[in-house]
Amino acid sequence: MQTSHFQLGLIATLAVGLGFSLSSSDAIGYPAGAAVSYQSNPVVSVGGTLDGAETEAPLLAPADQAIIITDVVLSAMDSQHNCSGAVRVDLSSDGSVVGRFSVGLTVPIYDNSDYQTINTVRLESGIRIAPGESLTIEATERSSWGSCSGSGMEVHYTVTGYYAQP
Repeated sequence: MQTSHFQLGLIATLAVGLGFSLSSSDAIGYPAGAAVSYQSNPVVSVGGTLDGAETEAPLLAPADQAIIITDVVLSAMDSQHNCSGAVRVDLSSDGSVVGRFSVGLTVPIYDNSDYQTINTVRLESGIRIAPGESLTIEATERSSWGSCSGSGMEVHYTVTGYYAQP
């Protein structure tokens, strides 16, 4: 059986065509609008202390931007030694609880370290604070025993995230 020039040409053309169709090409992306924006730095971070059962509103989303909370860091402290207890911390927006956490404190008698381990929460999908709404953080002392100070345990917090278009 003899192969003709026509068959060889056809096989070569098909091989080149198949190779061309399977080769990768440059990806082209078309902007669909910004998901994260706020001037040149979209990151927002705020920290503070709640002294006993207290409420603060440390963040207010601008009218044209939402805030996405990505990380919450909490720790408890009391100025008295031999203080143990627990504090519930609620994050709220528009009157609705959007996050609830617990912080515990156990300081043995005669121990000079007043701080408990830091609790860090990384929120992969985040907590959204709508434009014009504020983030409220509230500490509610659940229980305490031992020689705790009169005003209740302190909760130290840091909340971080970024501004995003609504």
